[in-house]
Amino acid sequence: MDYAEYEKMYHLEQTYWWFQGRKRIVMGLLEPMLAEPQGAPRAKRVVDLGCGTGLILDELRRHAHPVGVDFSPRALEFCRRRDLDSLVRAEVSLLPLRSESADIVTALDITEHVEHDDRMIAEIARTLRPGGRVLITVPAHPFLWSEHDETLWHKRRYTRRSLLSLFQGKPLEVERCTYAITFTFLPIVLFRLLQKINPIRREPRTHLIVLPSWANSLLTKILGLEAWLLRRMNLPFGVSLLLVARRTP
Repeated sequence: MDYAEYEKMYHLEQTYWWFQGRKRIVMGLLEPMLAEPQGAPRAKRVVDLGCGTGLILDELRRHAHPVGVDFSPRALEFCRRRDLDSLVRAEVSLLPLRSESADIVTALDITEHVEHDDRMIAEIARTLRPGGRVLITVPAHPFLWSEHDETLWHKRRYTRRSLLSLFQGKPLEVERCTYAITFTFLPIVLFRLLQKINPIRREPRTHLIVLPSWANSLLTKILGLEAWLLRRMNLPFGVSLLLVARRTP
């Protein structure tokens, strides 16, 4: 991803509905993991793969000892703007981390960037301690492929089956696999399909459209509702897939 896109993301993340809504969803699932077992003597060690400009890392440091991993020096530069340290520049499929050193690993919208995604999952399994968990989010549905994916240098979008197949033969037991970003699924699908029917010739760009404040606030609240639901149930469809797995002994 080029510098301009990182800059755009960095300035939008604090208010934009997609980033704030996804943060609520992710933290809603992570907070129970960070709290267990009750009365644990130390904070959890959390490794955030593909940490980007550091939005989730910034939230995690209130609850844990987070380590951010990203291959892009541009991304890590924006993390430092947030006064984040414990940053590692590395390929996520070859992590310079000790085996069984992490309590939790997050891989939020990074797997689709990785050429050999199965190697990344193997590295996650190696890095997690027995009983530790990984939380992964990926873009769903190959038919939704668009210039947004091209701008972000995605290699693929996933089906539920293709995501689950990455865990076959790995010491990781899938605890749940659900769709997310559900309530905005239909308008996003319509937008992407209309774009394919009537394409505009231009350089590929992301679909981070600045909305009126009332619309942005409404969408943030809608994803807040999804965060509440996802703590209690799986959702049947959406533009993202979310998976939680536990490292087996």
